[in-house]
Amino acid sequence: MLDTDQLRSFLAIVDTGSFTRASERVHKTQSAVSMHIKRLEDRLGRPLFDKLGRGVRLSEDGEKLVDYARRMLQIEASAMAAISNKGLTGHVRLGIPDDYADNFLPAILTRFTRRHPLVEVSVVCDGSHALDEQVRLGQLDIAVVTDCERLAHVEVLREEPLNWVTGPHCSTHTERPLPLALGRASCVWRQGAVERLNERSIPWRLVVSSNNYAAIAPVVQAGLAITVLPRSAFRTWQRVLGAKEGLPALPPCRIGFVTASGAHTAESKALGETIRAALETRADIDLDDMAQQTAA
Repeated sequence: MLDTDQLRSFLAIVDTGSFTRASERVHKTQSAVSMHIKRLEDRLGRPLFDKLGRGVRLSEDGEKLVDYARRMLQIEASAMAAISNKGLTGHVRLGIPDDYADNFLPAILTRFTRRHPLVEVSVVCDGSHALDEQVRLGQLDIAVVTDCERLAHVEVLREEPLNWVTGPHCSTHTERPLPLALGRASCVWRQGAVERLNERSIPWRLVVSSNNYAAIAPVVQAGLAITVLPRSAFRTWQRVLGAKEGLPALPPCRIGFVTASGAHTAESKALGETIRAALETRADIDLDDMAQQTAA
């Protein structure tokens, strides 16, 4: 039997890329995380990581364990929610950025409402800073956010690449100044994208600026501009751009959630567990599959 706390530490290293950041995610000391990995390796009789300079990378056996570990944690969360929170009633208020809503919200709400059909969920879509403010003011119980470095009290659940994306069969990325569709000035993704372009002396212009992704998506799909998105927020019609197209690498994106200080109800805790399970276990969209679909 594999220990789920050890698996949680293992996945934290996989998702963050380091023992230091993993220890922050699971709220344990770095030595405790290292001990988790040692005990897990002893239990399996196989090394899970190979040393790579000052960092680590998954071994062949570690690669095999990732999917199993995610499924085991998902089953654990499902069992805990089904048994300990049965029969909940009431109301809970959830916030989520709309660029994540399409891909994450169906899974979150499906899992939650199936287990707690008598709980009403109100959903607000907005930018991370606005959602964090609403949580602090007590207008929301819990919110999924992405600007984790600048917001306080965020439980970071995953780290993933941020990518340039364009519409199918579009050559917009070859235009100069480079046409962009990005969030408002406070958006950390916009700031990171503009900073990298300026470092490479690539001229750019804003075509659309909005914290509402519903306003950005059709502009990108029509080939009027390119944008940036983390992998888990990709749409299947989008095409990924990178160094081959002359665009700079972007900083990684972290996603987590914040909870209101007074949101200690069983309903809000159950929703938090559902969000944690959805974000930790969701598989990324495969880039090769996307390329094949957009080329079709």
